[in-house]
Amino acid sequence: MIRKLIPFLLVASLAACANTGGSRTSSATASSASSASSSSSTGAGASYGSSSAIPGSSTGKSCDAGALQSQIGQKATPSLMEDLRTRSGSATARMLRPGQLVTMEYNNTRLNLIVDDKDVMTAIRCG
Repeated sequence: MIRKLIPFLLVASLAACANTGGSRTSSATASSASSASSSSSTGAGASYGSSSAIPGSSTGKSCDAGALQSQIGQKATPSLMEDLRTRSGSATARMLRPGQLVTMEYNNTRLNLIVDDKDVMTAIRCG
């Protein structure tokens, strides 16, 4: 009995996912198009495709982990992480432990310290 319901539930759940976005009327489309053209003509606001909408893509600090590779094998501490962040020129730093869930977006202003279960650095990377 349950085996017969599985395809139906699958189709119903996929149909529900496909219909989550509301339908747009022509007036809503026209008003959004006019506001987009006015903001692009004045240069105000960031569009979805612009580089300013991407974190870490600004002309600010960028990370350079090349000079820090000699620190691999040392125990990572918060004070050492701050020192390495400053030396790399990055804006932020994070310590990545084994099995830890992390975001995978690339951020060129972030320093990643990859450590083992004893907090010994095994890799130093930007991103």
